[in-house]
Amino acid sequence: MARIMVASRLSRWTPHFFALALVNFVGAQALVLGGVTWPAESLGSAGTLVAIHLLVIGWLLLLVLGALFQFVPVITTRPLESQTAALVCLVAVEGGLLGMIAGFVGATGGIPGLSGSLPVGGGLVTIGILIAAWNVGVPLARCRPGSLPGRMVMTGLAFLAATVTLGLLFGSVLSAPAALPRLAPVLAAVGDHALAGLGGWFTLTAMGVSYKLLPMFMLAPEERGALGRGVHVVGAAGFAVAIVAGLATIWHPAAALIDLQHAGEIAIGVATALYLWDVRRMYRERKRSVIELHDRAAIGAFAFLGVALALAAAAAAVHRLDGIAPALVFLIVFGWLGGLGITQLYKIVPFLAWLVRYGGRLGRGPVPRVQDLVRDGAALPWFVAYGAGVSIAAVAAVLRWPTAFRIGMVPVTIATIGLCLEYWRAWHARYVGTAPSVATARPLSTPSSLSAHPGDRP
Repeated sequence: MARIMVASRLSRWTPHFFALALVNFVGAQALVLGGVTWPAESLGSAGTLVAIHLLVIGWLLLLVLGALFQFVPVITTRPLESQTAALVCLVAVEGGLLGMIAGFVGATGGIPGLSGSLPVGGGLVTIGILIAAWNVGVPLARCRPGSLPGRMVMTGLAFLAATVTLGLLFGSVLSAPAALPRLAPVLAAVGDHALAGLGGWFTLTAMGVSYKLLPMFMLAPEERGALGRGVHVVGAAGFAVAIVAGLATIWHPAAALIDLQHAGEIAIGVATALYLWDVRRMYRERKRSVIELHDRAAIGAFAFLGVALALAAAAAAVHRLDGIAPALVFLIVFGWLGGLGITQLYKIVPFLAWLVRYGGRLGRGPVPRVQDLVRDGAALPWFVAYGAGVSIAAVAAVLRWPTAFRIGMVPVTIATIGLCLEYWRAWHARYVGTAPSVATARPLSTPSSLSAHPGDRP
C-alpha cells in the first residue's frame, strides 16, 4: 500500500526533465564563455539565437514543465492525464529544440539544408507544449474551486500559447520570407514575444508555484487573500494589454495604442511589486524558526526580480528601455527565474529521490529524512558564487562591458556545475550514510502531500 501511495505522488519523468534542463543550462553558459553569443556577438547572431533558445526552451521550459508534472497533482489533488504523455512531451521538446538550433545555424549561415529544420523543430516543440498543456490543464480545469496557484498556472498556459504562436510566425517568416511578405513586420515583435514568454508564461507560473512551495516548506499561511488575487489579476491584465497593444503598434503606431502599451507595462510593475511584498510577508509570517537553505538562497532570486523591476522603471522614466533590454532579460533569465529554479531544485530533487528510494520502506524500519540527502555546507558556496556571478554580469551588461560580463559568467557556470553535482549526490543518496540522524531515525507515516513530507516538520 505504501508503494502505491508513493508512486501516485511521483511524476516518473520529472527527474529526466530536470536533468536535460540542467544540461541545456550549462550548454548555454558554455556558449557565453566561448564568446559566440551576446554581448561578444550581436543579438541576431546564430550563437546568440542558439543560446537564447537553449535557455528559454531547453532550460526554463523543461524545468517548469517537469515541475508542473510533479506539482499540479498536489495543487489539484488529481493525477496527471498520462505519465506516458510526459515522456512524449520531453522527447518532442528536446528534439524540436535541436531542430531549431540547426535551423538558426542554417538561416544565419546561409545553409539552405539546415534552415528548413527551423519550422520543423518549432513544430515539434509546439506538439510537446500542447501535450503538456493537456496533461496539466485538464486536472487544473476540473479542480473546483481552483486555488490561486492553480489559477495562475492556467493563466500562464494561456500566455504560453501566445508565445508559441509568435514563435511559429517568426520561424515561418525566417524560413520563407518571400512566401510570407505580409507577415514580415511581425519580426519586430521580438520584445512582445519575450514579454509573453518570460513574463506572462514563466513569471506568472513561477509566482503561482511559489505561492504553493514557500508556504509549504516554511509553514507560512497559504491563503494569500486580496493581495495574492491582486498579483494574479493585475499581472495577467498588464501582460495581456502590453502584448496586444505592442503587436498592434507594429502595423498601426497610433498614440493611443502606445499609451495603452505603457499602461500595461505599469500594471506589470505594480503586480511585481505586490508579489515581492507578499513574498516578504510570507517570510515574516512563517512558523519555521530556521529557514532551510533552498528558501534562504531563493531570497537572492526575489532580490534580482526587484532589481530588474527598479532598472526597468528607471529606464522607462528616461525613455531608455530599449537600451537596457538585454540586461533586463539577463536578470530575469539568470537572476529571477534561473535563481529560483536552482534553489528550489535543491529541495525538489532530494524529495523525489526520497520517494523513489525510501517511500516503499515506510513502516518497515528506520528511514532518513529528506534533509539527510543533502549537505548544506557543500551547497552554500555554490549558491553564493552563483549570486555573485550574476551580480557582476548584470552590472557589466548594463554598462556594456563584454569582457567583464564573461568574467562574471565564470562563477555562474562553475556554481551551476557544482550544484548539478549536489543534485546528483542527493539523487543517489551519497550523503545518507554519513548523516548522523539516519542511524536514529524513527519510522515515519506516509506523507499525505508535499506539505507534510519527512524532513519538513518543524
